Amino acid sequence: MNHDYARPSTGAIRYDPAAALPPAATRAAMPRGLLARTVLALLASLLLVGGYALATAIGAIEAQQKQATVAHIDQLLDAVASTAAVACHNRDASLAGEIVRGLLRNPAVRAAAIETDDANLARSDGPAVPGTHLARPLRLPAEADRVVGWLRVTADPDAIARVARPEVHFIVLQIAGQLVLAALTVTTVMLVVVVRPLRTVADGVRRLDPQSGDHLPVPGGHAGTEIGHLAEDINRLVDACGRERVQRLATELDARKYHSIFDHAETGLFICTADGTLASWNPAFARLMNIPPRDPGRDGIALRHLAWRDPAAVAELVLQCRLGNRALTDDLAMRLDNGFWRWLKVVLVPVGEGQLQGVVHDVTELKEAEAAAHHRAVTDRLTGAANRLGLEEKLDRLLADPVVAAAGITLILVDLDNFKRINEGYGLPAGDALLKECCTRLSGCVDRRDTLARLAGDRFALALANLGGDDPGLVAERVLKAMARPFHVDGSPLHLHASVGIARHPRDGADLPALLRCAELALGQAKAGGGNAFVAYCNALVEAAEQRRRLETDLRVAIQEGEFQLYYQPVVDLAGNRLAGAEALIRWPHPERGLVAPATFIPLAEETGLIDAIGLWAIDAACRQLATWEAQGLDRYLSVNVSGHQIPDGLTPAMLAAAVERHGVAPARLAMEITEGVLLADSECVRDWLEAVRAQGFPIFLDDFGTGYSSLSYLRRLPISTVKVDQSFVRDMEHDDSDRALVKAVLAMAHGLGLSVIADGVETGGQLGLLRDMRCQRVQGYHFSTPVPAERFEAVANRIDSLLAHPA
Repeated sequence: MNHDYARPSTGAIRYDPAAALPPAATRAAMPRGLLARTVLALLASLLLVGGYALATAIGAIEAQQKQATVAHIDQLLDAVASTAAVACHNRDASLAGEIVRGLLRNPAVRAAAIETDDANLARSDGPAVPGTHLARPLRLPAEADRVVGWLRVTADPDAIARVARPEVHFIVLQIAGQLVLAALTVTTVMLVVVVRPLRTVADGVRRLDPQSGDHLPVPGGHAGTEIGHLAEDINRLVDACGRERVQRLATELDARKYHSIFDHAETGLFICTADGTLASWNPAFARLMNIPPRDPGRDGIALRHLAWRDPAAVAELVLQCRLGNRALTDDLAMRLDNGFWRWLKVVLVPVGEGQLQGVVHDVTELKEAEAAAHHRAVTDRLTGAANRLGLEEKLDRLLADPVVAAAGITLILVDLDNFKRINEGYGLPAGDALLKECCTRLSGCVDRRDTLARLAGDRFALALANLGGDDPGLVAERVLKAMARPFHVDGSPLHLHASVGIARHPRDGADLPALLRCAELALGQAKAGGGNAFVAYCNALVEAAEQRRRLETDLRVAIQEGEFQLYYQPVVDLAGNRLAGAEALIRWPHPERGLVAPATFIPLAEETGLIDAIGLWAIDAACRQLATWEAQGLDRYLSVNVSGHQIPDGLTPAMLAAAVERHGVAPARLAMEITEGVLLADSECVRDWLEAVRAQGFPIFLDDFGTGYSSLSYLRRLPISTVKVDQSFVRDMEHDDSDRALVKAVLAMAHGLGLSVIADGVETGGQLGLLRDMRCQRVQGYHFSTPVPAERFEAVANRIDSLLAHPA
């Protein structure tokens, strides 16, 4: 704005109060009192504001109702879009007509049509009608990138008006009442708070003599208020005028700086009107949007008419920013000349006067990085199938689809039986190759619309949408047959089987966690039955899980109450013809269940981590028994079974050393029995544990020898002192030449490596005679005794001494 200032020759600015007053004739024509003028101005303002408020409210209500109607119609379009897409894809005019007639039953719909690129499949009768037109591209779920047709709907403006009319009447009455109340209130307040103090200030101004340095008195009670500030501002009027000119110059300088930044910024900047028409833009925006630089003589360009992939989203962003009067942001895609897409982050901010200011950033690289990161996050790296997170996302999308949710979803879990032995016997690369082949076979068992995921290790999941597809049982049978076909590892055929668990939504579970739990229960039942089978979830599985939970609770109580006992099975030294020691076996005499077999509670203890506490108790009890025997002058040893779950942290070498020291037992009398499965779990970790235990003087027994893989390498590399021939070979050695030859070979190999051998499972005198002839050092089995508690062991020892003294 421009101002002209009168400058006296002295350079000082003079203020004449009389010059600020209007001429006498003008004052006579104006209303006499400030209150009267205030009331007139207030009434005029309230009328204008009220009229504007009414118009705005009516417009907002109509827009809101229109928006609600459009949203309602959008929901209708969402509900029928997939069916309409099928109609367009199949050129089914009958189905399209049925959809159009269904839409027309809604009072908000005036007209509807379904059309393809070259034909109108269905259209409502009658001429074109005015109203809000909505068009929805139709895509098939399996081909989301291809538009097969359009669904067009025209909203009924009369329906919108009918809905809005009662609310408009209410708003009119409400605003009118508010205006009257506001007029009375403001008039009273103006009289007391403003008019009288201002009259005092005006009288003071008439009497003010600027030359004498007089100051206006501040009306009583208005110190620090606007009226008080007015009196002070009048006293500094001349200085204020000078400051105003300085501020005007500074504002002009800031404007020049803004335009410089606007023109030279690397970020796209633009100004648009409330309807989305570009009013101004900087060169960076022109480069991003591939439009000419701003030409003052050129008509404005509509923002939505640029090369956006979704112009409707741009128009909606402008509309919401204007209606909400708040900053909004969105990531929008724009097509480039070469056919690729560029992602732009658009920020819109209302700046007043019906204008919006926009900022545009190119975020294509960020979007691509996010998409790649998301793909990695939901994809299994080994097989390329979805991982657990990808499965959860897919199921969430399926459950959110009302059509799919109504038809139901089936979750199938597939777990390879005994897959661990592949990694153990052939190595991890061979196991990985086999998993990839399994994934390929599983993908061939389902449709493209179904989801295949690898959850962990050798466990896969299939999510099936029950939309007219195969019965889940048929899919499970295909999976079993696919897995039963021979795999080829290192050129050799390998046979695998799988266990399958099936759960269905919503019958078995309403959400993913519940569905997974039911499928896992069914899978566990299939594996418990020996594998190579499928089981569908039923309520009986819940009872089995409940029994397992109760057994776990009882197991925890047993640990706290000390309900366990050690039973001892004698080990006979054939070379010395004497009782050498015993194997300590844990037993659980449950107060209600009776004697619980180790095969029942040991796996559960391993799964729940309770095996550590049980194992420590067994070590302590064995040391206590050894101390008792030593006090009796008996030269015997004990071997204790160690679970792989106890190695290395559940039973550390330090814990073992502390146990034997606490009871005063020599470590050489307490042997640790491990199986080959323990060695296969983590060879490096287990080797360190074995070497540390062996260095402290504890013997290491390898149990179930001959049933695992690469046994010779264990004997050569690991600090094992004794091997125990598995009872399955000893049992049939009298009648099976191959088993007899195997036992003989194990003895020869062990003798060559300086190891001792214990033959387990000796049940007959014939077996014992053969083992004597093979020079087997030690034996154990039912021929001598079953495992017995400590109080019965001495009787068993006496019987064994007699048996050895008088062999049959």
